[in-house]
Amino acid sequence: MVLEGEAGHQDSIVRTEYSVNTLIENGVELEKLGYAIANWNRAQAQTKTAALLTQYAGRIELIIANNDDMALGAIDAFRDSKIPKEDWPGVVGIDGTDVGLAAVKRGEMIGTVYNDKEGQAQEMLNLAFAIATGETVRKPG
Repeated sequence: MVLEGEAGHQDSIVRTEYSVNTLIENGVELEKLGYAIANWNRAQAQTKTAALLTQYAGRIELIIANNDDMALGAIDAFRDSKIPKEDWPGVVGIDGTDVGLAAVKRGEMIGTVYNDKEGQAQEMLNLAFAIATGETVRKPG
């Protein structure tokens, strides 16, 4: 099951495609039971996950969420469902937020991927500065 950010949002599309394709390329057999647009929002993810739990009772093995907040919303839905923690599917988020990392430490999420927002912001500043001052823009890597 996939919890996506905004419909049509570039980050949602890339995060979903990259996650799913990486699993497939590494030999993980997948069946996408369902997905839900939860707009990067924990409460929306909780509501959507609760509905999908009813629809796919006992069949969900993995939830990939486009951010940690939506992953935590899925966890909230499982907690509210009274399904024993040992029967929860694996839940993975993206962003490496403090609350996401805490959920990993508690064993509620199996992982989160760090999104280097500070590094991205620095590179955007470097690029804007280079363009504004007429410097040659270097390619990363």
